[in-house]
This record gives sequence, structure tokens and C-alpha cells, in this order.
Amino acid sequence: MTPLAASDRPALRVFYIGAGDPVAPRSGMDVVARAHIGELAASSAIALTGVFATLPADTASPAFGGVTGYRADTRTPSKARKLAHLLSGKLLMSIGFVSTPARRAIRAGLAAGPDLIVVDHIQALANVSMWRLVLGRTPFVFIAHNVTPDTLVDGARLRKSRLSALFLRIEAVQAWLIEALLLRRAARTVFISDSDARHYRGLTGAKGVALCPVIERSAQTSDPKAIAPPSDGVDQRRVLFIGSPGFPPNRAAIDWITRALAPALLALDAPAIVTFIGKGTREHIGPPAANVETLGFVADDEMERLLGTCLCMLSPVVHGSGLKIKMLEAFAAGAPVMATPLSLQGFEFMGVEALLDLDRPEAAARHILALAQDPAAVEAARTQVRERWAAHSRRREGALVDTLIDARAARTR
Repeated sequence: MTPLAASDRPALRVFYIGAGDPVAPRSGMDVVARAHIGELAASSAIALTGVFATLPADTASPAFGGVTGYRADTRTPSKARKLAHLLSGKLLMSIGFVSTPARRAIRAGLAAGPDLIVVDHIQALANVSMWRLVLGRTPFVFIAHNVTPDTLVDGARLRKSRLSALFLRIEAVQAWLIEALLLRRAARTVFISDSDARHYRGLTGAKGVALCPVIERSAQTSDPKAIAPPSDGVDQRRVLFIGSPGFPPNRAAIDWITRALAPALLALDAPAIVTFIGKGTREHIGPPAANVETLGFVADDEMERLLGTCLCMLSPVVHGSGLKIKMLEAFAAGAPVMATPLSLQGFEFMGVEALLDLDRPEAAARHILALAQDPAAVEAARTQVRERWAAHSRRREGALVDTLIDARAARTR
């Protein structure tokens, strides 16, 4: 019998389970999952359906790429419900993503007998039983966004309450047990950074694949020539930090910039303005210094415009784990970055030097001054970022689709 050509094979029926907001992504989880959905939905080899549990919102339930979104339950969970949540193999941190309509839709989707299940982020387990996945006959692919136990332990270091810190450490143990089981049982695990894939290599072996996502810029800002800086030239002096102080690693980074870097820039009389973007930044920083501005929350297209015209983006992050999504967005926008070694983990393919050392804010200030005085150097840095990001995008094209097809084929051999 002549084997079917690839174009004649029936599409792989993939049931996708995610968490967050698929239509208006703001957190890292949303941005990455949106990229994954878009890639799968665009492939003729994949028949994509699924459920995305969203955070509470006033808008109607959205649909994107064949994946329908549902709002999370709004009632405060009781202690009994929290206990039941934990006993069913779920992290307590995921209880905010519990959605009764999503759970019903997931049950129906699994009952329809898909060829493959995709669980995108550990938070997605809020609406599906882990035991249903690991003991079921349908193969599943787990997309791991970070090393969750490390994130929780590091978060404990930033907590002032000893009780809160202790709870996070207990939850870190639970997260390790859950992730270990998922990684062992998954047909494939997709890590979004090489460093995370190496971290878990002992559990996944050859089944672990590192695929840094590709995110697309909006139509309004996809052409660099179409980005027109304002006539006053303010954007060319802007040094951006993007992130909410509600996330402890971001809060620590914001405090370093305002207390160490911004004063060092003032001392050099550097023609640069540090611009903070993110919900809560105005309240956290308070009255800003002369070379600091806080924009608070900005729309996606405006954030892309700022990234497309700034002097550089800062990422002085030394806490947390996993791929730093703001770095991903900066590279996609062609923005030069100044970052710590931790912020650059997973982006080795971009060939960017780690220029931020929190013990040497004066050195960072001198580098920013040099950029502000040399527009040609800034443009050269932008060109390098665009070229390396384009090369990454070419290498990455179709890789997630191929991984899912291979996962299904491996199970049926």
C-alpha cells in the first residue's frame, strides 16, 4: 500500500487546555499561549479545538484560533474547596483560574476523543484532573513556561511574612511533585527556554524539547519604517522598564532602578528618561525623580511603539525563573536591551551581552549615556536585534506543529 502524502493525511485533532486571556494578553502566560495557539491554528496539519480559562472580565467569552475562552469563577473559594483543589492534584496558586463553564467544556472536549491533548502552563490544571491526564489513554503534551518550584522558592525569599514564605516553600514541594509526574508521563514536554529544558533533562530525557516562542508584532507596528517618533524626540531618550510591582521580582527591579540607576544617570547629567510601564508603577514609585516618568498601564500597540522607538529596554531582574516575556517582546520589536544574566537565560541565540550588574549602577549609567550620545550605535544595535530575531523566527517556523505530530506518532508506533 502506498503511504499517504503529508498533504493527504487527516489533520491531527488537538484539544488545547490553557489559562489566562487569549485575546488581550498582558501577562507572560497570555503572550506565550497566544503565540502557540496562533501557530497551531495556522497549520493545515492541525485541527485545533480547546478551552482557555480567562480571568474575570466584563467582556463576552472570546474565541481565538478555534479555542474558546471562559471567565473564571468570581466567588471566593471556601477552605473546603481549596482543600478539594489541592487533593485533586492542583496547585493552590491556580485556584484563581477555576471556571465551571471551562471545566464542563473540557470534559466534553476530552469525551470527543481527540488525538492529542495540549496542556499549556501548569495553571491550566485548574480545570482538568491531573489524574485524568496521566492515567488516560490519550497522549498529552505539556508546555512548561518556567521552573515553577524555583519561582515559588525565590518568591518566598521576597516575602516579609514568615508564614507566607513557609506556605510558598510547601507549595514549591507540591509543584515539584506535580511537574515531575507531568514531565515523566507527557508524550513530549515543550520548554520555552533551553535553560529550563536542561534543568529538567533528567526527568524528560529526549522527550523534552526547547522551543522559544515567536510572537508577531501588530499590523500597526510591524514595519519599522512606519514608526514615526514624535517631533520632540522624547522617545529617543527613553529607557524603558515594563512590569508591574505586584510581581515581587519586578518590584525589586523597580526599586533598584529608582534608588540606584536613576540617581547615577542624574549624576552624569545623561540625557535619558527612565520610563516605567505597568499597572501600579505610579502608586509604587510615588513622586518621580527629574529623570523618571511613570506611564502606568498602556495598550499593546502603544507599548510596541515605545519599544520600537526607545533608546533601550531595561531588565535588571535577579529573581524568578523561566523565560522573561518582556525580553521576548523587546526582541520581537527590535529594541536593544540591557539585562542581567538571569534575564537573558533562554535567549542565548540572540547573542546579547549581559550589561547589568546590580552592584555597579554607575557602569550601567555610563553605557546608557554612551548610547544617548551615539544614535548610530543605537541603530546598529536595533539592526542586530532585528536580524537575529528574524533568524530565530525562520528556525522556529513549524517546530511546535512538528513536535505535536511527532508526539502522536511516537505513541502509536
